[in-house]
Amino acid sequence: MDTSKAGGGVLSGGTLEKTELAEILRTAYRARKNAQVLVSSRGEERSFWFNRGRLVSASSNREAQLVGDLLRAFGLADESVLFTAFERALSDPGRGLANALRESGAVASYVADACVRALAEKILYSTFQWNAGTFTVMPLEDPPDIPVAFDQSNATLLLEGLRRLPPVIGALPKIDPKAKPILSPDLLLRYQHAVITPEEAEVLDAIDGSKPAADICLDLRILERLRAVGFVSVGARTGKGDDAPAPGGVAFLNVEIAGAPPSPRMSEALEQHARLVWNTYRRLDWINAYEVLGVPENSQDADLRPAVHDRARLFHPDNVIRATLGDATEALEALFAKVQEADKAFSSTASRESYDRSLNRGTMSAPVSFGQTNPEIQRQVAKANYQRARTLVEMEDFYPAFEMLRQAVEFDPEKAEYWTFLAKVQGKNPKWVRQATETLRRAAARLPESIEVWLALADACASERNEVERIKALREVLKLDPSNRKATKALAEIAAVKPR
Repeated sequence: MDTSKAGGGVLSGGTLEKTELAEILRTAYRARKNAQVLVSSRGEERSFWFNRGRLVSASSNREAQLVGDLLRAFGLADESVLFTAFERALSDPGRGLANALRESGAVASYVADACVRALAEKILYSTFQWNAGTFTVMPLEDPPDIPVAFDQSNATLLLEGLRRLPPVIGALPKIDPKAKPILSPDLLLRYQHAVITPEEAEVLDAIDGSKPAADICLDLRILERLRAVGFVSVGARTGKGDDAPAPGGVAFLNVEIAGAPPSPRMSEALEQHARLVWNTYRRLDWINAYEVLGVPENSQDADLRPAVHDRARLFHPDNVIRATLGDATEALEALFAKVQEADKAFSSTASRESYDRSLNRGTMSAPVSFGQTNPEIQRQVAKANYQRARTLVEMEDFYPAFEMLRQAVEFDPEKAEYWTFLAKVQGKNPKWVRQATETLRRAAARLPESIEVWLALADACASERNEVERIKALREVLKLDPSNRKATKALAEIAAVKPR
C-alpha cells in the first residue's frame, strides 16, 4: 500500500510499482531534511542517505559481494586487502569499505575515496532498474555519518541513473505527445545544478510552454527524464503567470553541458558569484525582499519575476557543488529561503501591496502598527543596526554598514556614537569625505552638548584643512570641558604654527 501524502508532495513509504525511484529521491531532495530512504527488493536492502536534501551516498546489505569486482577494476586485487575490505563491507555497509581501505594503507586516500564513491554510484544506478519492491523514508535527527560523499548534484546523479535504463520495447510514452511542457515553476527544482547532455540541452532550450512535446523532441524519453528529475513540468499551470516573464532556456538555468568548453571568464564569474553570496548573507538578518533580489523598491511588477528567478539560480543550494562555494551550505540554504519568501511576497499585486505596507511600518525586525510609530522599538532597531554596522566594518563591508547607520541616526538621533561612527564609515570612501563632515555638522547642531561629536568634527575639519571651523569646534569642546587635554593640545599646536 502506498502511504504517500496526497497533494503534499511528501512520501513516507510505499511500493516501487506505484512510485518510481526517481520520484522517491526527488521528493526527499525537495524536503531539505536529513533522511535515510530504505528500498527493499528480493531480500536486498539498499539505503540512500540525504544530508539536508542532498543525496550523499548509497549502500547495500549485499555490497560486500561487489567489493571484489570493484577493487579488481581499480587494480587493487591484493588478497589481504580484498579479504579485509570484504569483511568490513559485510559488517558495516556504507562505511566498512572506506575504513578498510584507509586502515590498510595499501592505497592512497584519494584512491580509497574513489573506490567507495564508485561502489555507491554502482548501487544507486543499478537500483533504477528495480521495478518491484518497497520503500520507507526515515527522518534522521543528525546528518548521516558518511565517510565519502558523492561529488555530484542530485540532478546529475538522477539523470545518469535514468540514462542507463534500457529501452523497453513497445512501451508507450509516459508524456502525452500533445502536452505542452513548461520549465518547472518550482524554484528549487527548476534551478538544480546538473551536468546535461547536448541533446538534453536542446530540449530545455525548446521548451516555451507553447510547443507540444512531439515538436520539442522526437525521443520523448529525454523529456521524460527531465520531468522525472524535476526540470520540466507537464500539466496545468500554477495560475500565477510565473513562466511567461521568467527567462527560459539553458543559458538561464543552473546547468552545464557535458563536453562544452568553459567560458574564458568562468573563474572570474565564479569569484563574483561567491562574493555576492557572502556579501548578501552577511546582511541577511536585516535586509528586505527587494534587497535580497537586488532591485529598488519602486521596481515595476514585470521586473520582479526575472529578479526572483535570477537570484534563485545564484542562491540555489546546489551551488555548494562549486569549488568557490564549497563551504557555503548554511549561507545558500538561508539565502534561497529568503528568495522563496520574496517569490511569495511578489506573486501578485495584492501580496506585494501587503508586503510593502509591512515595510512602511518603520521597523526592521519588530512589529509596529501601520500608521503609528513606536519610539522604544525604533531605538531598539537603531541599537541593533549600530551593532551590526560595527561587525560589517570589521569585515570591510562598508556600504551596508553605511545603510545601517543612516537608519540608526534617523531612528535614534540622540546617540552621539551613531553619528560619529556614520561619519567614520563615510570617511572610508574618498568620495564621501565631505559628506562625513556634513554629517558631523548635523550631529553638532543636534547634540551641541556632546564632546565626542565636537572632537570628531574638529578631526574632520583638520583632514580638510579647514582651520577656522576646526578651531571653533575645539573651543566648543573647551566650553563643555575646560580641562580636555585633546582640545587643549590641538589648539596649542595650531597657535605654535600660526604665522605672527
